Amino acid sequence: MKRQIALPLDELRPGASSSLIITPSNAHIASALGQYDAWPGRCAILVGPARSGKSLFARYFLGQSGGRFIEDADSIGEEKLFNAWNRAQEEARPLLLLSRFVPAVWEIALPDLRSRLGAALLLQIPPPDDELVGHLVQKHLADRGTAIGPEALAYVKRRIDRSYSAIEIFAREANAMALAEGGAVNLKRVKQILTDEDYN
Repeated sequence: MKRQIALPLDELRPGASSSLIITPSNAHIASALGQYDAWPGRCAILVGPARSGKSLFARYFLGQSGGRFIEDADSIGEEKLFNAWNRAQEEARPLLLLSRFVPAVWEIALPDLRSRLGAALLLQIPPPDDELVGHLVQKHLADRGTAIGPEALAYVKRRIDRSYSAIEIFAREANAMALAEGGAVNLKRVKQILTDEDYN
């Protein structure tokens, strides 16, 4: 069953809904972010592909904990990363690191930092389940002012690639087609879009 967690209104896309959609595929992430007091070394690493909701999860964590999060933690430099980890210990505030890559490939040279990151809680955002696919398609289209019919949505859920970027690309293409031709996103339009090999 889907849940929506309200987030601050400074959404990246003007006018977009500011909620984090929780389904069985990602519920364990939200649960772990709410249990920050149990994180080893007050640190967790959230890994997921582009457009998978890392920033939304981070904002949820921030509202729950008053801690700190760092985007693209793998690219800020070892000294800044080590200082951030140390500050989390000194201030007794949890630290959430976001990255598209698991820490094993961050190429950390400092042994102490490498060991600390290795001990941190690793959270990996999985591919979306059918329920999340459906809700994300509807959300992305609604954010653009477009609707999709139930038959068309069911077809999308069966055929689209299980990736967050594919869902957003589909929504962008479907919205453009709906604007050009008028009306909601229907089954005919969905089939036309999903014939592209990028989607299935």
